Amino acid sequence: MPQPNWIFAFASVIGNSHISENIPCQDFCKVENYDTFSIAVVCDGAGTCINSQIGSKQVANFCTYHFERVIRNQKWDKSDELPTQEVWHNEAKNTLHLIKEDLDRFSMSNNLDFKSLSCTVIVTIALPHGLLVTHIGDGRAGYCNKNNEWSPTIIPLHGELANQTVFITSEIWNDEIIDTYIESNVIKDDVKAFCLLSDGCEKASFECNLFDQETETYFDPNKPYPLFFNPNIKILPELHKQNKTQEEINILWETFLTKGNEKLQIEPDDKTLILGVRVIE
Repeated sequence: MPQPNWIFAFASVIGNSHISENIPCQDFCKVENYDTFSIAVVCDGAGTCINSQIGSKQVANFCTYHFERVIRNQKWDKSDELPTQEVWHNEAKNTLHLIKEDLDRFSMSNNLDFKSLSCTVIVTIALPHGLLVTHIGDGRAGYCNKNNEWSPTIIPLHGELANQTVFITSEIWNDEIIDTYIESNVIKDDVKAFCLLSDGCEKASFECNLFDQETETYFDPNKPYPLFFNPNIKILPELHKQNKTQEEINILWETFLTKGNEKLQIEPDDKTLILGVRVIE
C-alpha cells in the first residue's frame, strides 16, 4: 500500500484588536513532515500575558521535537495499528509534561516569568491509519473521512467566563486532576483531511454557538462547517499539482484567513488554522 502524503496550508495572522492595540500576534503554528507521518501544532498565547507570543513559539517547537521521539520510540510510524486510547493518553500526558518542563527551563534561562509564557496547545499527528490528537485548553480540531463526513477530534475546554480556559502553564499537573484538563483521542478512520485552529477561527469554520429556541439557551455543537472546509480541501491538491511551494501556499492561506469571508474579516482575535489534505502518489 502506498504511504499517504499530506499537503498542508498553515498560517497565523494577527487579529484586528491586536492591530489597533499594537499587540503582536500571540498565536503560533508549526507543521513537520516525516517519512510516514506528520505533526501539526497550534498554540494560542494568553491575551493577558506579556510574553505569550514567545511561549506559543517555544511550545510548538518543543511539541514537534518531543512527539516525533514518541512516535519513533513506540514505532507507531512502522505499525499497521494505532495505539489504544489509554496508551496514547498516557504518552500524550507525559510528553506534554516534558514540554511544560522545557518551557520552565526556557523561562529561567531567559529571565522570563513562567506564567508570562502561557498558551494553549493542540497537537495532531497524522499516521497512515488515522490520527493521534491531544490538547490543553480551547481551540478546535476536526477531520473528514473518505465518506466526506466531518467530525470534531477534541472538545475545547472553557471556563465559566467568556474566553476562560487553561494553559500549559496552569496548575493542572496534579495526578488527581490532570485528566480533567488534558484530552487525548485516537481517530481510527480513513482520514481524508483534518484541521486544527485557534479560537479566532472557530466562528468562521465551526458550528459552535447556536441558540435553542425551545430551551432558550445557547449550545455548542462543535461541528466543522463542510461549506467552509470542503472547497479548501479541493483547492489544496490543485495547488500541489501546480508545484506551488509551501511558502506560496501559506501566503495564499494568510490572505484567506485575513479576507476570506466576513467572519474572518471582522474577527478581533488572532487567527490560526492548519488544514491537511491526504493524497496518494
